[in-house]
Amino acid sequence: MKSNARKMKLSPKARYQRPVATDILPFEVPPSFSNSGFFAFLMQLEVKISNWENGKAVRWIASDDRFDDAFRIMFRLADKSHENFRTFTEVHDGKNLNVREWKISDIRTMPFNFRISHKETEFRQLSVIHPQAQMFVAEFYQLHSSEILYHCSKSSFSIRFPASVAKSVRYKDRLFKENVGDPGDSVEEAGKEYEGSGSYFTYSKYSNIFKFYENYAYLNAERKFGWLHKLDVSSCFDSIYTHSITWATLGREVAKENINYLGTTFGGRFDRLIRELNRGETNGIVIGPEFSRVFAEIILQDVDRSLEQVLLSEHGLTNRVDYEIFRYVDDYFVFCDREEIATYVKRHLSELLKLVKLTLSSEKSEVYERPIITPLTIAKNRVSSCLAERIVTKVEKKNDPDGGDDIDYFSVRIQTTSLIVDFKAALKESGVKYKDVLNYTLAAIERRVNFIFRKFKANHDDHKDYRELVAAMLGILEFSAFIYAAQPRVNFTVRLTRIVATIVDKLHEVEVERDLKDRVFKFIFDNINRHIKHTPHDRFHEVETLYLLLALNKLGRGYRIPERNIATFVGLEISDAGDYSFKRHMSYFSISVCLLYVRNQARYGKLRNFLEAQIRKKFEDRKAYLHQDSELVIAALDLQCCPYISHRLKEYIATSYGVENARVPLLQGAAPYWFTNWENFDLSRELDKKRAREVY
Repeated sequence: MKSNARKMKLSPKARYQRPVATDILPFEVPPSFSNSGFFAFLMQLEVKISNWENGKAVRWIASDDRFDDAFRIMFRLADKSHENFRTFTEVHDGKNLNVREWKISDIRTMPFNFRISHKETEFRQLSVIHPQAQMFVAEFYQLHSSEILYHCSKSSFSIRFPASVAKSVRYKDRLFKENVGDPGDSVEEAGKEYEGSGSYFTYSKYSNIFKFYENYAYLNAERKFGWLHKLDVSSCFDSIYTHSITWATLGREVAKENINYLGTTFGGRFDRLIRELNRGETNGIVIGPEFSRVFAEIILQDVDRSLEQVLLSEHGLTNRVDYEIFRYVDDYFVFCDREEIATYVKRHLSELLKLVKLTLSSEKSEVYERPIITPLTIAKNRVSSCLAERIVTKVEKKNDPDGGDDIDYFSVRIQTTSLIVDFKAALKESGVKYKDVLNYTLAAIERRVNFIFRKFKANHDDHKDYRELVAAMLGILEFSAFIYAAQPRVNFTVRLTRIVATIVDKLHEVEVERDLKDRVFKFIFDNINRHIKHTPHDRFHEVETLYLLLALNKLGRGYRIPERNIATFVGLEISDAGDYSFKRHMSYFSISVCLLYVRNQARYGKLRNFLEAQIRKKFEDRKAYLHQDSELVIAALDLQCCPYISHRLKEYIATSYGVENARVPLLQGAAPYWFTNWENFDLSRELDKKRAREVY
């Protein structure tokens, strides 16, 4: 039988640049910010890092100098002299290619750091690395993917590690459908098929920790052993000592005895890469990118292996016989029958972590006795039950208006008040906090929203009750807004924004009447406005606010926010005379989202002028770091394509980087967009892409 398989190929040329698209950006960046335009530019010109004498260079395919200025901004390049710049022709697949190559003068860069709320009184600093550094990560993956896979295969404890380079060919056929990966998978799982490229590597064994809880391996360990001890590495990524990567890959003693030769080894090169993209820091690594997890995984794999060996050699304890340990990133799950075994594990693990300058967290240590069911599991089960009971969906037979056989009629009813009460009761009885179950609950709500619309569309036109549908969506939004308000964090905000975007899109899709749609839109508008007003307008809550602002933008021109409100939302101070000010520099995230919202609309002229002044001030005040500061470089490229700022400002930014005024149009035409798709931004599409990204 002839197969209807459809091959989905990733271009062989894409493999080099692919990490830029998959393994670089933190999950939490605003949905308007992505590497899509940058990645397309790298692909188009086949940009790569090359060796030049004792240094590095960037090379690309171009027949003339029209892209030179973009590279001048993007990379820390040497003077354009014959010693540092050259052009030549190469033959590939029978074609003559014009190659331009420019020596890089300095590889050390500063990441663009931003903060998000993490705990009630703490924040987490995440990082977007320099475009130049992103290319160095791509080069490292290209050269050392086999070593990464080898050093991530040593531990018998790890349940999330790179298993292979992701496939370059996809098949969308019956087998694809049977083995399709969950769109919510954080990374690609080995043995699954994916239409898109979610990560550079496929991962074993679990892309999500909750999959482990529901897997046979977890249940079998509980059956064999009576106790579970949960341990956590304290501030793992903040505390990692970068040089410890060579200890993990070579052995501590070998590394220390051959310190002068470490730079040429895999571990030494990885160490240097991680340091140079983070201002040369040796204590702590950038948080957010997937490649940082890979770095940490190699170090912790060595800790795992040493722990297993010492438990056997000193205590005669064998894994999967006397105990069983699982590690997911920096969380350890220790199953055993005797307290002394847990004591041995904790003691030796603490000692081994100390050798790589890490420690166990005393706050997150938890112990459970068989039957091993955590408060979180109890809460999830109860939440699932109350969602099923209070979001009532029915399918019943009704007469076909067209005279055929009886047809299925779908109806839905939301018991919002009871749902809220039941949800609070589930948390109270299980003893967990809102933050523990919000992601799970909002994900379940999102699935139900899609289910309701799918079933509603299948109804015969004569049986479509639009008022019932709108009432259901209002109930779901009321519940979602209520639970979100208790613990607004970025990953929960992503979920809420996706729910809002889905409802708005689906209401348009099923052609709900304007007056009914407006009931939903007004509810969204009022609730998001209310929430933002009560959110602290500081840099710890900046990203959440930007997500919600973009969600409001989804509602259309009838639901525009007054200019003063936008200014307040992003932390601007407003004088009695109505003038705007900001105590510190606005982040580029706030600037770009505001520009995307206000566009060229006359009503926002004053705010747009203020944003232009802020941009100019940012470049003026930090001109000493023009080439090494990731935020400035990203903004410099991105704003050249922005249709909402003046040509004069674009010229000022370009000339700051040594670009002549006459060549500014060439710079502006180098790419349709870089990091913000100014004219064709689609919130729903960008939120869907986040399904393939993981949260720490």
